Amino acid sequence: MKPLEEIDVFIFDTLIGVLFDKVPEYKDIVEMGEYSLFSDRSTYLFMNEFATYLGGQIIADCTSPFVERSFDYINFIGQSHNSEIINIVHIGILEILYTERGVDRQFVKMNLSEKLQPYFEAWSKYYR
Repeated sequence: MKPLEEIDVFIFDTLIGVLFDKVPEYKDIVEMGEYSLFSDRSTYLFMNEFATYLGGQIIADCTSPFVERSFDYINFIGQSHNSEIINIVHIGILEILYTERGVDRQFVKMNLSEKLQPYFEAWSKYYR
């Protein structure tokens, strides 16, 4: 089991490193202790928290630099050909944004890459 855990840690560290590089203010939020899932190294839960926070920021000010940089990050990692990374984007981020109350789904879709838009739209089969 140890090698598989090492893969999980590598994916977590890589995705979080890129997130903190592309959206440095989110690193500050995590370091201030507002979100405790960072220490658990649970990639999906961490991405759920990021997406929830992003949803709140979209509602508050969809034109903010944070929102813009966050979509740059999502689209960047969404370019991956690794199915685990795509699944993390699909379930860890896009599902949360799709279901987050008050988030303009059309705005989210417009800010996603062409590759990620079908993943986002797929949630319409499960949620209204």
